Amino acid sequence: MIRPRPSACENMNHRRANSPVSHCPQCGGVVNAQLSSPPCNDAKHAASRRQRSAFCVDCGVQLIIVR
Repeated sequence: MIRPRPSACENMNHRRANSPVSHCPQCGGVVNAQLSSPPCNDAKHAASRRQRSAFCVDCGVQLIIVR
């Protein structure tokens, strides 16, 4: 069994062998490179912002900028 690399991020997706998302919503790092998703759009990113995700789980782009 291949174990995921350890990460400084505390999100549980980094510890899962088969994460349901391709990028972490907290740090934007790749957690499952095998997943493919349709291209993101502004409406999908807006919905993710309302759920308070800092990064898009499909493309990894930063959604919320902390000042």
